[in-house]
Amino acid sequence: MLVLVRIPGVPTLASLLALDLGTANTVICHPSKGIIYDQPTLIAHDKKSGRIVGIGHDAKDAVGKVSGYVVVERPIREGRIANIEALDSYLEALVRVLSRKRIARPKVVVGVPPFVSVVEVRSLLTSLRRAGFSDITQVNSVLASAIGLGADVNLPTGSMVVNLGAGTTLSGIVAFGEVVVDSHAPCGGMSLDQSLTEFMRYKCGLYIDEDTSEELKLALARLGEDEPKYVSSLWGRDVAKGVPVQIEIREEDVREIIVDPIKRIIEVVLNNLANCPAELAQDLVYDGLHLCGGSSQISGLAKMIAKASQVPVHLVDEPRYTLARGLAIYGGYLDK
Repeated sequence: MLVLVRIPGVPTLASLLALDLGTANTVICHPSKGIIYDQPTLIAHDKKSGRIVGIGHDAKDAVGKVSGYVVVERPIREGRIANIEALDSYLEALVRVLSRKRIARPKVVVGVPPFVSVVEVRSLLTSLRRAGFSDITQVNSVLASAIGLGADVNLPTGSMVVNLGAGTTLSGIVAFGEVVVDSHAPCGGMSLDQSLTEFMRYKCGLYIDEDTSEELKLALARLGEDEPKYVSSLWGRDVAKGVPVQIEIREEDVREIIVDPIKRIIEVVLNNLANCPAELAQDLVYDGLHLCGGSSQISGLAKMIAKASQVPVHLVDEPRYTLARGLAIYGGYLDK
């Protein structure tokens, strides 16, 4: 059972950092300074020389602008380690970035999804130690998200949090300082981007990159019963001719394209509710569930989940940072 109690005379661990190592972005939160790092979880390296070209925004900017030997990789996909060597290099480079902020061998609290195996967790912790992080504490991502949204997780009443990330949707119910039940699926914001990319390629004969598909999602992904009324133009490469082409796409087309991944996201929530103990069900009827994560900001999604689940849905403030801030709060109250 988790009990967060500040002990008089024991100072907050000001040197401790909270690490949210996500599929799309890495967020680092300092207990007193707030968010100090928020960049893409990307690493660019020269496969010929082995040299690290850059991480984060530097790696993203390198796409298509450097020699053909440079490869840009995501070390984390769908909440799991995709490439351990890339992760080692990424974390080592990240520690160097932190050292320039005068943070040396930082203590770290890292969020770990409940669905990863013991072997995967051990690999992550080993990689963090090799990179130069010290005194590593792992925390269940569901519990940390609940703390980050401001819930008193020690109460006997249930709190439900749904974290809609780029690679994974994670839902859980917390009570008595523990995760009572959780549910997840490898479906998130990137699934919507991929659906748009595939539609444009196979239905429209147009190749678009990840950035363009994300911009299209942000511009036209509006869910609900309102009449679609927006149109957006975009540039891509003609699959057959290889020349730049501009086309227009309507909001109603985007709504239809993303319907399948949205259904999978809702299924995660309904699964979690179906497995909720009867003793906590009444709490959720009154308190509802809380949405966080970058993908939770899709227009109309909260209303759609509320309609399907028949419980109130609340979108937290600054949902991208809920997990990182929860980890920071947890770390700030650790009794060392």
